[in-house]
Amino acid sequence: MTTKTGSTELRHVVDGCLGGEVHVAFKMQRGEQFESYLSQSGGLLQLSTVHYVWYAYTSAQTCLADPLRVLAHPWSADPWGRTIVFVDAFALFMWFISLRTLPATGTSDPSIVDRLWSLMPWIYCWHWFGASCVHGFNPRLFIMTVIASIWGFRLTYNFWIKGGFSGGEDYRWAVIRRWYPGWKWEVFNLVFICLFQQCAILAFSAPAVAALQSEKPLTWLDALSAVLYLLLCLGEAVADAQMFAFQTEKYRRRAAGEEMGPYAKGFIQTGLWAWSRHPNYFCEVTMWWVFYLFSIPATGKALNWTIWGPLFLSGLFLIPGASLDITESLSSSKYPEYARYQQHVSKFFPLPPRRKEGLLAEA
Repeated sequence: MTTKTGSTELRHVVDGCLGGEVHVAFKMQRGEQFESYLSQSGGLLQLSTVHYVWYAYTSAQTCLADPLRVLAHPWSADPWGRTIVFVDAFALFMWFISLRTLPATGTSDPSIVDRLWSLMPWIYCWHWFGASCVHGFNPRLFIMTVIASIWGFRLTYNFWIKGGFSGGEDYRWAVIRRWYPGWKWEVFNLVFICLFQQCAILAFSAPAVAALQSEKPLTWLDALSAVLYLLLCLGEAVADAQMFAFQTEKYRRRAAGEEMGPYAKGFIQTGLWAWSRHPNYFCEVTMWWVFYLFSIPATGKALNWTIWGPLFLSGLFLIPGASLDITESLSSSKYPEYARYQQHVSKFFPLPPRRKEGLLAEA
């Protein structure tokens, strides 16, 4: 979750709680609640699985067997192994930091995770590239590091212009907190927000480790992967720019008391958003699958241990009760016309827009 867009319109939903009963327009049905709990259980299973894979099938085994030694003497440890140990330790540290708001609000604040999403992958890549320089220049890892940095700088700027670094938490956390009251939220914060998401970020960055540990020459697949990655990064930038322009103009007209026109329905349905309800998510998930392609010539294997990264990311967005479903529920609660939009526009994969009268007419 990396946006504050739409928080004003949902404030009445978050605050609408009387006598312990949550009055939310999109109130989850029992089936949706089951899906949400199922997705969190799946997250815990994936967290355990990926650590087993990292321990059993990668160079990190020695580091994971003795993490305290790694923390005490990091620079003598395997670069990949020490990264895992420090990420796990950092995730626990983030959880403790999130508890700082407990005395004042009675609950933790997980917003620090949102601010790290676009920063950590390219930091990891530069760390690994620096480690590789001891043995000479690694062109594949350098290319991966550069394109990951382009993605990270662009996404960080997008988060900044939307107020993501101005303090406070993403408005959606306040809603999700209602689903996990009391201690359940703190467990959710520890396992899913801090540990799972940090390990997911590390996992989808891990194809760069395959490049770090490889001396194989560049191939046509590396060139194709770089081009596809940058095209998807461009697509995500266009989708975010279209959304930002729409929301900015919508709120400007509302504040000025002007005719809302094509902004009356409240949500964007033109441009890339006429092809997919979440084109930015599509580009985000797909580009890390493309990042995985670099590991194929690096390892010589079409299926290798780094595939868990894009699988993790896909689960974070796409499984029932995950980020995509949460965003859909919130949008449905805010916008009466959103249900018609859902009927005629693809949820995730971009497909040709099916124009219906009154739905996409305002371009």
